[in-house]
Amino acid sequence: MIQPLQAELSAGHFPLPDFPALHRAHPRLVPFARQLGGTSLREVPGPPGGARILAKCEGENPVGSVKDRVAYALICSALERHGDRDPSELRLLEYSGGNLARALAHLGALLGIHMKFVVPSVTPPSLLDTLTGYGFEYALVDKELGFLGVIEETLALAAAQPEWTLLYQHRNEVNPAFHAATTGAELLDQLGGVRPAAWVASIGSGGTLTGVRSRLLEVAPGLRTVGVTPAELPYGSPLPPNGLPKYTGATGLGNGLHQPFVRRHGDAIEHRTVSRDEALDGMVELHALSGLRAGSSGAANWLAARAVAAELPSDAVVLTVFPDAGSPEDWDLARSRRA
Repeated sequence: MIQPLQAELSAGHFPLPDFPALHRAHPRLVPFARQLGGTSLREVPGPPGGARILAKCEGENPVGSVKDRVAYALICSALERHGDRDPSELRLLEYSGGNLARALAHLGALLGIHMKFVVPSVTPPSLLDTLTGYGFEYALVDKELGFLGVIEETLALAAAQPEWTLLYQHRNEVNPAFHAATTGAELLDQLGGVRPAAWVASIGSGGTLTGVRSRLLEVAPGLRTVGVTPAELPYGSPLPPNGLPKYTGATGLGNGLHQPFVRRHGDAIEHRTVSRDEALDGMVELHALSGLRAGSSGAANWLAARAVAAELPSDAVVLTVFPDAGSPEDWDLARSRRA
């Protein structure tokens, strides 16, 4: 049975797939796995007199985003669930706002898996060209229905076509678990014993925010955790979904709904918003100040982290993440605002 988005998550431990066994069974996974993770942690500009800001640069992953981690974990979980079946027999279905579809398509093509995607009508042409180039199907959902409409369309397809396995990033526990085991563990190693005061990340599915948080709490029990969503539809907004342009990689759902992974952390997570225009301007500002390229979600994270850092002493450390280096379409928009 496919659980609706708003249903409560089950309590308990959710083990990760047996990755070594999967590598032996599917050796084409190995080169990708070897390139995955190990991304750099860079200091980025912070507020005068405030805390330092360190950003994990996930654009260094093999397909170019933090979603490479999630895609790998979701694919491995699906392969394990389907046992000894050849990957060519699998039919995998998933929704995406961008980066996850790109990473899943890469892995699907690598393994010969049949894949189908549901994406919003504002999906960048560069991504649609990638999906078409791999020979995968995709369905477009009207932007006016918001990302919630994309999820609901996917759930309807999964119910009507049970031969397709829904990966379901918002409820699949391997999502936050893999971030805890890799992204979070890497950060602890890179920090070298430094206890972070705050962790700031945009909320898409909430897997990065909550998975990393669970690992950082091991060394920083008082950690402030800040989730960032678009000002045009914040986290938990009672307003209906809308087609307003938003920064990429994050979204509120509307209708008072909360991402399940985030909801179970309750009041332990603070929430801040950044508008699309602020994020686009932030891309250009960050690049001018540091030489680093971050997409609009990374710029939104940086802006929120800078605001948090301004509230903390100079010897504190705020952690954030740059999920990708930005799509060509986002950079065109960001630069056009400065023209």
